[in-house]
Amino acid sequence: MHKQLTQKQQNVLNAIETYISENGYPPSYRKLAEIVNLKSSSTVSTYLSKLKNAGYVTWEEGCPRTLSIIKKEAQLV
Repeated sequence: MHKQLTQKQQNVLNAIETYISENGYPPSYRKLAEIVNLKSSSTVSTYLSKLKNAGYVTWEEGCPRTLSIIKKEAQLV
């Protein structure tokens, strides 16, 4: 079962979906930080980990640009 997301987590998920749709591949951490107005790529990493743990995204460890969306729509907290 998918966990509910905060508005910021939903914004990150939406940004990933839009970027993949427009470019055919996922954004880098730096690009994603730029898109959602975060100052640090480590903050992006935190959001991505929460999204992964909640069952919304996945990626292959150690392989860049393998981020993919499992579930697109979320229910906000």
